[in-house]
Amino acid sequence: MEFSSLYFLYIWLPFVLAAYYLVRDMRWKNYILAGFSLFFYAMGQPVYLLMLVGLTYINFRLAALIRPGDRISVWKPVALNIGVLALFKYLDFFLGLLGISTADGLMLTITGRIVQGLNLIGFDLKAPATVLPMGISFFTFSMISYQVDVYRGRVEPEPSFRKLLLYVCLFPKILQGPIVRYEQIGFQLAHRHANPQTVFEGGFRFTVGLAKKVLLADYCGKAISELSAMGADTSFVGAWLSAILFMFRIYFDFSGYSDMAIGLGSMFGFGFCENFDLPYTARSITEFWRRWHMSLGAFFRDYVYIPLGGNRLGFGRQILNLLIVWALTGLWHGASWNYVLWGLYFFGLLVAEKYYKGLLARIPVVGQHVITLLLLLIGWVLFSHEGFRELGAALAGMLGFGGFAATGVWLKLVNTLPLMVACTVACTGLPRQVVEQWRQLCGIHDEDNGQASPWKVAYLVSAFLLMMLLLWLCTVSMVGSTSAPSIYGNF
Repeated sequence: MEFSSLYFLYIWLPFVLAAYYLVRDMRWKNYILAGFSLFFYAMGQPVYLLMLVGLTYINFRLAALIRPGDRISVWKPVALNIGVLALFKYLDFFLGLLGISTADGLMLTITGRIVQGLNLIGFDLKAPATVLPMGISFFTFSMISYQVDVYRGRVEPEPSFRKLLLYVCLFPKILQGPIVRYEQIGFQLAHRHANPQTVFEGGFRFTVGLAKKVLLADYCGKAISELSAMGADTSFVGAWLSAILFMFRIYFDFSGYSDMAIGLGSMFGFGFCENFDLPYTARSITEFWRRWHMSLGAFFRDYVYIPLGGNRLGFGRQILNLLIVWALTGLWHGASWNYVLWGLYFFGLLVAEKYYKGLLARIPVVGQHVITLLLLLIGWVLFSHEGFRELGAALAGMLGFGGFAATGVWLKLVNTLPLMVACTVACTGLPRQVVEQWRQLCGIHDEDNGQASPWKVAYLVSAFLLMMLLLWLCTVSMVGSTSAPSIYGNF
């Protein structure tokens, strides 16, 4: 189920919130939240629900057996989670490299046979349309971080299976993250408090994320589809326009989802980690990756790069460690060669930045921004075309080999110009600065003394009206039209 759907907005979410806040005992709140989260997952892929619960229980038991200094005790659960991810996500890819393939893929065929067997003994399940269980990449990385943190002594093994299951299956984050570590919310599983302020702020954050997804990302996606249908995305103007639109689309799609997840977490009393920090304002590729999908970057840094030696073993070893991290980053996004190429592309850029750091620092700030955005644009072209034929056509079009402008592309450019202007402004820190200035003017601080004032009332009223306006615009946009599935939902 997509967050950006009318069913979720006006039926599912109000019902869950009502059930959650009708009880006061934290144990029952957790029962309700866990139950709805499991049902939320089952609505998408019921056949994989038992696997989710079963793997969580196995991780629960293995974490209790971890002993400091005993690497085997931590490698067992880590290998299990990596193995499950590899089995579902990469088996068919690697078998294809060996020339072994089936019509639908080996794992999808096996899963279909299992479903048939379960139906023979009384179940009523449909075979999944895709072999990839929803959110499996985020689930496995959450479990790996939990097991390693237990081994390092950063957290104690969770003594309650139901709490660990709640951590794993929380519906705001289970499908697309952020990758929230157990140490970040372990205490909150039993001790958290939501008040009207956190609920209101969470609702506002959710609505902003929804607007990013529905009003910006989805319209960029529609424009890209129209360009492709016209055959205009291989001409010079069309190829660049399509690339720029995808650059906006993937940012507002994923950062919008992260905002919705963080907002939902706040509404239930959880504090999730931030995932984006205005990445398109970066002056270098290195800075960009400190601002983009921060929870994934932190995972690879803390659980792969640093354990491999980081930058402590000399420049040559640092380069090798970066190569491993970026090859894995590419593969994490999907079992396709374009993702591997995308990861190696950014590896090369990061190494070049380290080597030419002094030279790049002498470039004017505006030039640094422009160069960074151009390099990112090329990276997103690699990311968005899984087939090398389509990728080659897109790159050839950007170089002008497909003609200057296909029929109708100028009209499409004019029609999408307001959308691109809105996206450009939304990528900057301007909206954040306006909100912060308004907060300061109204005397709103992070540590509020609880005293009411006309200015604070004005701030709350304006925030509420803005939230209602965005929600209305999103609703109008979704009526009679289905919001496009989130891009990262496939990862």
